[in-house]
Amino acid sequence: MRTSTSLALTLGLLAPLTAFAQNAGTTMAGSIQWGLAFAFLGVATATFLSCIGSIIGVSLTGQAGAGLLTEKPELAGKVITLMVLPGSQGLYGMVISLLFIFNYGAVINGDVVISLSQGITLFVVSLPVAFTCLTSAPYQAKVCAAGMHMLAKDDKLAGRVITMAALVETYALLGFLISFFMLNSFKAGLLG
Repeated sequence: MRTSTSLALTLGLLAPLTAFAQNAGTTMAGSIQWGLAFAFLGVATATFLSCIGSIIGVSLTGQAGAGLLTEKPELAGKVITLMVLPGSQGLYGMVISLLFIFNYGAVINGDVVISLSQGITLFVVSLPVAFTCLTSAPYQAKVCAAGMHMLAKDDKLAGRVITMAALVETYALLGFLISFFMLNSFKAGLLG
């Protein structure tokens, strides 16, 4: 399972590079294509890593929730709410990718060309959201899973559990905001 996930991730990350490598040569056009390839690799990384964090987080929370629901099925709404929380990090990475696709249409269409260094810059812009979401979702899930133990004892503590879990997500939100602002400020300099 872990090997197939690693292989799928590697192939997904390398797919844009192989598509553009066919046209790459020693000409300036080749370096422009590599710049675009790195830009696409960056936004793909933002989505892949954020979603992997959410997959792990939702899975961990679901495992804890399944145990609680066997004992107290009336808590299904609260358990599902806690399961949704680690899933939000995948959305942050996807939003960064969508912002690139919608705001950098001129680059994607070839109307505005970017150099290799600009492509690498766009790759680096997506790293804060990718890594903060990859890391925060599983840790948020651990807080949610521990919170399910609290709910097993007293189901009126759901608000406190959600607050504790939201504190972990704050750092994913910070990573998202840094990527968001860097992407927008780079756009202003590149596309004017």
